Amino acid sequence: MIVRTSFRCTTCGQNHTVRIGLGHEPYQTHTFQCTGCGEELTVGLRVIKPEGSPIPQFLGEPVENVEQSDEETDAPIVNVDANFLIPLEEKHKDVVFPRITQMQEMMEVAEGHGSLVSFKDFPEKWQNTRPYRPADFGEEWKVLKKSWNLHRNGHTKLSKRKIEEGSAEFYVDEPLKNIQDWLWRFCLLFSQPAFEKPFRDAFKIVQDNREKPEFKAFFKEYENNLAPNRADSYLAIIREFFLAYNDFSQVIFRVKQGLEIDDNAGVNSVQFDKTKMFYGNAFETFSSLVDILAYINNVASGRSFDQFQTLTRKKYLELDKSGRFGPFDGTPALANLCFERDNQLRNASHHASIKLVTPDNRIVYRSGKGGTGPEQELGYAAYLAKCSTLFLQIINLFRFEIMLFEVHGKSYPA
Repeated sequence: MIVRTSFRCTTCGQNHTVRIGLGHEPYQTHTFQCTGCGEELTVGLRVIKPEGSPIPQFLGEPVENVEQSDEETDAPIVNVDANFLIPLEEKHKDVVFPRITQMQEMMEVAEGHGSLVSFKDFPEKWQNTRPYRPADFGEEWKVLKKSWNLHRNGHTKLSKRKIEEGSAEFYVDEPLKNIQDWLWRFCLLFSQPAFEKPFRDAFKIVQDNREKPEFKAFFKEYENNLAPNRADSYLAIIREFFLAYNDFSQVIFRVKQGLEIDDNAGVNSVQFDKTKMFYGNAFETFSSLVDILAYINNVASGRSFDQFQTLTRKKYLELDKSGRFGPFDGTPALANLCFERDNQLRNASHHASIKLVTPDNRIVYRSGKGGTGPEQELGYAAYLAKCSTLFLQIINLFRFEIMLFEVHGKSYPA
């Protein structure tokens, strides 16, 4: 659905007819440039479900540097969408619906994975529960985050109340058991379907080697000394991702389907201040966490978990973050968990040395150590896709760790 609303820039008075593509979340915001003065304008769309009525209402809201206005026939059109791309040539066109062809692409992928279902094929009560309800993962994260924080801070009873709240809202047909169960389900459903096979292939290496004495020694080290401190890193990067979810949600559903982002396609809503350091921060987080894959690869190669082919464990941990993947790059099942790792973009993003070029919404950065190499250019939609892919790899690794404890009949120290 497209919600048509008019907003006037409070800086220069330019009116705009904004066509907002409705998303899964009950509230979404979009930031775009005023066509008159170039200042950023932020608008919101709120979905209201009146009590006793099955028909929702849609309320456009001014957020920053705008006020609501009456539509003017000659006002510039601005197309924004919560979950779909806007082709560059259509960003200011009226009566265009780019989401239709993209939805068809996604349906074809879902059909190929056997996950395309019709509402008429299952009971009505399932329609408001995962995985059949709208993909409002931003709303679910708000409740899960609070429960996780309370759990980590020792407020067990308060955490359980939030788990019960989450069950009633998102998993009514199969209530959540505990915080580990919720984290597992959230990561599982958020990463489907394209990231499932890499997860299964990687975990098969664990299953094939779990009876080895070397694996048991690894798990003892992992359980006692590694796992307890890793949840901090996962929590921090998931928080950061969802703080910028209004931008990432424009591409995340294509990424999860394994669909490419055409460089000629774009997004009209940009909150670059929230995303420009995300790739670098996610790369740092991910490369700090993949050591367990290196240890498992050592075991699968017939060595002690802490004995690399040419390195000691101490030397491995002293490697530059981009070098942490090397020891298991020759094992496709593990390397495929980590295919998105652009060290040049990481350097630029981590040091905030990338910039956004408008009005086409492209980012520019320099490659090479210290940003001394040639200038590189990337569409903002493609940048969001790379960030989202890297994030989903982190989510997959988190699932991997939760499952490591599960197969040993234990609870991950969340």
